[in-house]
Amino acid sequence: MKILLTNDDGFEAPGIVQLYESLKDKYEVFFLAPKENMSGKGSAITVWDQPSFQNHGNGIHSLNGTPVDCVKYAINFYCPFTPDLVVSGINPGPNLGTDILLSGTVGAALEGRNLKYPSIALSANSFELNDYSHQVKISEEIIGKVDQLEFNSQCILNVNIPNYSDNNNPKVEFTVPSLEIDENNISEDRKSLEKGNISISALTPILYSHDNNDIARSWTKKLNN
Repeated sequence: MKILLTNDDGFEAPGIVQLYESLKDKYEVFFLAPKENMSGKGSAITVWDQPSFQNHGNGIHSLNGTPVDCVKYAINFYCPFTPDLVVSGINPGPNLGTDILLSGTVGAALEGRNLKYPSIALSANSFELNDYSHQVKISEEIIGKVDQLEFNSQCILNVNIPNYSDNNNPKVEFTVPSLEIDENNISEDRKSLEKGNISISALTPILYSHDNNDIARSWTKKLNN
């Protein structure tokens, strides 16, 4: 498997560095992450300037840009292969509910999916971790089985991993983002993580609302009267 690896916390963040050190012995990995911390940048891009690229050795590269810039520029200019998977993370702190709209971790994964590559966003349920070994192990297990998943053409996986102290044998739960309407008794991501479980949500950027289509059509007709 060929993996494009990025994040939003910068190329020196322990989450991405420890994940890279583990993945590079098993897969072909291209590491390109922001030069500075870009948390909360969502799907922002650099518009007027071309971000500068830097090789730090040991297969680690940085870009003076946003997480989405990293995915775009890696695929268009720097990555020496066509990736089978885009992986964003491991992020310190969970990305749950409406927070996903602001997350650079999720934004990078959505950009990978926008460019037609299966993508995963990985986050840990802690803002103060230095040792990501528990999260790396779980991430590896998920990545190793991702080829068994038939991704929707626009869908990404948003994975939130509990601390080892929360549950040393967490189960995996399919979840929906908190505050979404749950019509099928599916667990909310926030509640699942609070129970010490691994939360996996399937996300897609929905730009068209079928539910409100008739209401909007009727309203626009009134504007022409």
